[in-house]
Amino acid sequence: MPRTPEVRHFHGRATVRRTATAAATVLLLVAAACGSEAAPPEAAAAAPIPAGALPGTPGEAIALDVQAVAAAAIAPGELETLLLDAGFEGGWERTFSKATGGRRRMLARVLEFETAAGAERYVRWLSDHVEEVIGDASRDPDLEAPDGGAVYVHEPDPCCHNETRIFLAIWSAGERAITLEIAGQAAHASGVNELVAKLDAAM
Repeated sequence: MPRTPEVRHFHGRATVRRTATAAATVLLLVAAACGSEAAPPEAAAAAPIPAGALPGTPGEAIALDVQAVAAAAIAPGELETLLLDAGFEGGWERTFSKATGGRRRMLARVLEFETAAGAERYVRWLSDHVEEVIGDASRDPDLEAPDGGAVYVHEPDPCCHNETRIFLAIWSAGERAITLEIAGQAAHASGVNELVAKLDAAM
């Protein structure tokens, strides 16, 4: 039977609706497939560093992902690859600062890995690339870090009056790699061991 204009109009609208529905279904399936792909490691895998872990005014706890950790490296891509191969799961950092009695700023970091071997692998890399974090530095045998870790010291350039001494403690604790950077006019070797022990106990 010939279709009247009304029937043809209804048929056309129905066809458009079916086409739109099919297109929407395809988009949903594509989105679901994309969502099922492996996601990058979550930054919040480790527990945040407690605000009372170290003396001074604490900053906000900041979650760290692979890109944030690798940003300090001269070759970030290489460090990103190492972190992923080592089973990096995420991390946190928090600053602690004081102004009275001389300025001092501390940056504490804890990175979580799938295994203790992964954490140790990152600690070894960082120990071999300390200059990328704090500049030219040497290990101070009189300063201690837990579990066979190390403390490195960057001495200020006498020609640069604004530069201060920087200490960097590096160690691992099970699946965690922990670092503590201490800088400022009030950064003294005599207080490093105590501060490192405080952070280690808090984690």
